[in-house]
Amino acid sequence: MQRHRPDFLLFFIILCLVSGGLTMVYSASSVTAFTDFGRASYFFIRQCIWAGLGFVVMLLFMQQSARGLHRMAKPLFMISVLLLIAVAIPHIGTSVNGARRWLDLGPVSLQPSELAVLAVILYGSYLLDKNEHHLTRFRTGVLPPLAITLIIFALIMLEPDLGTGMIVMGTVFCLLFLGGAPLRHLAGLVSAGASGIGLLILLEPYRLSRLTVFLNPWRDPHGDGYQIIQAFYAFASGGWFGRGLGYGVGKYLWLPESHTDFIFAVIAEELGAVGAMALVALFGLYIWRGLWISLRVPDRFLSLVAGGITAMVGLSAFVNLGAVTGILPVTGVPLPFISYGGSSLLIKLAASGMLLNISRYTRAKAVPEPAYTASGPSHRPA
Repeated sequence: MQRHRPDFLLFFIILCLVSGGLTMVYSASSVTAFTDFGRASYFFIRQCIWAGLGFVVMLLFMQQSARGLHRMAKPLFMISVLLLIAVAIPHIGTSVNGARRWLDLGPVSLQPSELAVLAVILYGSYLLDKNEHHLTRFRTGVLPPLAITLIIFALIMLEPDLGTGMIVMGTVFCLLFLGGAPLRHLAGLVSAGASGIGLLILLEPYRLSRLTVFLNPWRDPHGDGYQIIQAFYAFASGGWFGRGLGYGVGKYLWLPESHTDFIFAVIAEELGAVGAMALVALFGLYIWRGLWISLRVPDRFLSLVAGGITAMVGLSAFVNLGAVTGILPVTGVPLPFISYGGSSLLIKLAASGMLLNISRYTRAKAVPEPAYTASGPSHRPA
C-alpha cells in the first residue's frame, strides 16, 4: 500500500479537543485543587504531563507501519488481561469509593480497563480479518471476537465498572457490524446483551438506584439525585453564551466530579449552549473523519481498526454526554480528551495516533464493500 501524509483535519480536531480539555480541566478543578492540595493548578499540571506523554505516544504510532499494528494485536491483548487480573489482587490494585480499577505505580495510577478497550479493538479486528470467509457461521466467525470480549468484560466487571464494560461490548458490536457479521447474529447479540445488562443492574442495588434516579432525579434530591440536579442547574445558568470562562459557580463544591465525569456541565455553564454545541460538533467531526478513513483504506484489518477506534471514542462521548444531560443513567464514563484522567487521555491519544497512521493509507475514493445479505456478506467481486 502506498503511504502519504496523515489526515491533517483529524489531527487539528484532536489538537482542539485536547487543548480545550486542558483549559476546562484547569477551570473546573481549580477550586477542588486549591481546597485539597493548596494549589489551584494541581490537576491541570498533572493533566498537561499526561497530554505531553500522550502526544509523544500518538506521534510514535503515527510512524508505525501497518504490519506493526497487526503484530501488536495479540501481545497487547495478553498484557491487558494480565493487568486486569493484577487490579483484582489485593495490595496491587487500588480501591477508590469501593471500586478496584487502578494500579498504583507510585506517582501515577493506571486504569487498565482503558487499555483493554483498545486491545479488544486490535485483536477483534485481527480475528475478523482472519476469519473473513467464515462470518456466516457463528462458531467460526462471530464467536472468536465475542469470546475475547467476554473475557475482558468479565474482568472489568470484577472491578466493577459497568460503564466501561458497556463501551467494550458496544465497540465490539460495531466491529462485528462493520466486519459484515450476519444480521441475525447481531440481533441475537443485542437481545442477549440487553438481558445481561438488565440482570447486572438488578443484582446491584446501587445500579438500580442510579436507574430510578435517572427516571426521576428529584425523587432523592439530596442523595443519589443531587449530582444530576446540580448539572441541570449548571446548564440552566449558562444560557446561550455562558457566565464566562472561569466564572462558573457549580465547581465551588456544588457539583461533584466537576473536573472528571461531569466536566461537560461546567463547560455548559461557563461557555453556554454555544460552547457546549461547539464541543459536540468537534466530536461529530472526529467520528466523521474516522468513518471516512475506515471506508477509504484498502486493507480490511486497518479498516476495522479505524472503525473500532471511532466507535470507542464516539460511544464514550455519547454515554458521558447522555449521563450529564440526563438522557442516560450515570455510568462513570469520562468524556474523551476532555475529562481529567491520565489513563483515558493517554489511551485515546494512542488510539488517535493509530487512526492517523491508518489515514496515511487511504485512497481518494471509498473502498467497494461486498454485497450484504441477511446472512452476511456475499463476497462477490465489486
